Amino acid sequence: MKRLLVSKAHTLFAGYKMTQEKITLIFANGPLKHSSYLDALVKQADLLIAADGGANHCEKINITPDILIGDLDSIHPAILADYKNKGITIHRHPKRKDAADLELALNLAQQEGASTIWMIGALGGRWDMSLANIMLAAGDRYLELDIFLLGQDCLLQILHPGKKFTLGGVPGQKVSLLPLKNDAHGVTLKGFEYPLTDHTIPFGSTLGVSNIIKKDQATVQYTEGILLCILFYQ
Repeated sequence: MKRLLVSKAHTLFAGYKMTQEKITLIFANGPLKHSSYLDALVKQADLLIAADGGANHCEKINITPDILIGDLDSIHPAILADYKNKGITIHRHPKRKDAADLELALNLAQQEGASTIWMIGALGGRWDMSLANIMLAAGDRYLELDIFLLGQDCLLQILHPGKKFTLGGVPGQKVSLLPLKNDAHGVTLKGFEYPLTDHTIPFGSTLGVSNIIKKDQATVQYTEGILLCILFYQ
């Protein structure tokens, strides 16, 4: 059973210990809100990667990544110099390239054996970048990974078919389930205000928007497609 990490009284962990083999945090250059649950994530991470300007966030919250990757046009020069002095592993790429820095970081995390990846600072700011980051995380090449995107007012997870996801949220918490690639078939939702049984959520519909958790735990299962689960903090 897969578990979707959720907020409970503004805490993402609520006594839940992550057990995946390798947890990787990737810091991107988008808006970032420092919080106690981000600190908890950092403590449980096995690998920290800064995607270019994501290193500026790392500096602000007083952490040093294991790896810096990107074209390095957004990182503050003083931070870059400090990383070089500390011997931090740096993967420098040309500015003219076919992938954004976050994609390079995600591919690197996969190569390093990550099983669970949290993308920090990947939402907000530019619409094109936020959408591209969500679609990137839903790519077929990352099918075997558990990928989360930590936002300022919500938590996103890419769900894949054939697995059972448990949301350990609180009653009244709002959740949206949006198909990202074709229709989502065989959707069964339990513990929600609006349950479903072996239902189809069509791509391009609003059927999965603004559901509500009714019990301490709610479950999501489906058989085909890719779903984006958006859990809004209370």
